[in-house]
Amino acid sequence: MVPIDVHEVRKGMFSAENLSAFFNRVGNDEIMMFTRQFSTLFRAGVSMETIFATLAKQVKSISLRNALTRIRSDISSGSSLAQAFSRHPRIFNDLYVSMLAAGEEAGILEEVLRNLSSLLERDYEIQKNIKGAMLYPKIVIFVLLGAIFFLMTFVVPKFTDFYGRYGAELPLPTQILIWASHFVMHYWYLGIAIIIFCVYLIRRILSTQVGRMKFDRLRFHLPVFGDLNMKVANARFGRILAALYRAGLSMPRALEVVANVIGNISFAQEVRKVRDDIQKGSMLSEAMAKQTYFPFVMVETTAVGEKSGAIDEMLSTIADHYELEVSYTIKNLTALLEPLLLIGIFGIVTLLALAIFLPIWNLSTVIGK
Repeated sequence: MVPIDVHEVRKGMFSAENLSAFFNRVGNDEIMMFTRQFSTLFRAGVSMETIFATLAKQVKSISLRNALTRIRSDISSGSSLAQAFSRHPRIFNDLYVSMLAAGEEAGILEEVLRNLSSLLERDYEIQKNIKGAMLYPKIVIFVLLGAIFFLMTFVVPKFTDFYGRYGAELPLPTQILIWASHFVMHYWYLGIAIIIFCVYLIRRILSTQVGRMKFDRLRFHLPVFGDLNMKVANARFGRILAALYRAGLSMPRALEVVANVIGNISFAQEVRKVRDDIQKGSMLSEAMAKQTYFPFVMVETTAVGEKSGAIDEMLSTIADHYELEVSYTIKNLTALLEPLLLIGIFGIVTLLALAIFLPIWNLSTVIGK
């Protein structure tokens, strides 16, 4: 993260700028589109002032529009591109600013912008594919919860009255169902309060360093999803490190940027250990081999790149490999989740049906005798 003066943040906590940033968050798709257009216009030879004036009119996000207007003003006042971007850390992270700074310093800003645009597009595609794979389960679960709520509030009460009129003997599943229906109808506010409290508690825990570390470590050990999260992290590691190293950053500085933007504290901790070992004289592959999150094939491919002097190309190859693995995993995950969801729905519907109709069946048996 780019350091910000603590006094400055507190002073502007409830300012119009911060409130606008909160309610007008800039999505990754907007950053990606802006970067692509920025790269295209810069490659065409358009001046910086014209680029930001043009793009500020085109973007939909108010926060991004305000940021681009200020960046244009800062550049006109003599700030470097990286300095101007660094004043908007909520929108442009350490990766973005570091690559711009490296591109300016080495005089290869056009190439850096092209690589940055490609990097953001690949990252966005991975996240979009993951969200797309999770859309179907979310819809099914939402519909199922709606159906259960309808049963609890409309169907079960009518059957409860019926059971009471005929004095049907209620088995344990039916008693539990009736109790749940009664709770939903008369104490629904307690359920909402419990949910809000749980969400608040989880957010508080995740806001601490220890809580976030444990959660991020858990993400790599979840059934089914743990393997996917690990592949995504390794793909991002390879892609970002390759782009930064290609832009001219030293390996320790590039690794520090990767740690800042990788999105997982536990993984970032290992990246920083790799950086520390390199500063002590170790090779990148040797430092990676000491950690637990870097697979053997990744370490060996990195070693080949070090020997051949093409480490950025090998890192890109690693990223390509894991991005392909992520695509396969998402497809397999989707194919696995669909039957599991159907089985789960069938099981829940069967249990509800038995809980509702068992007393009727018992009552009809008694009447028949």
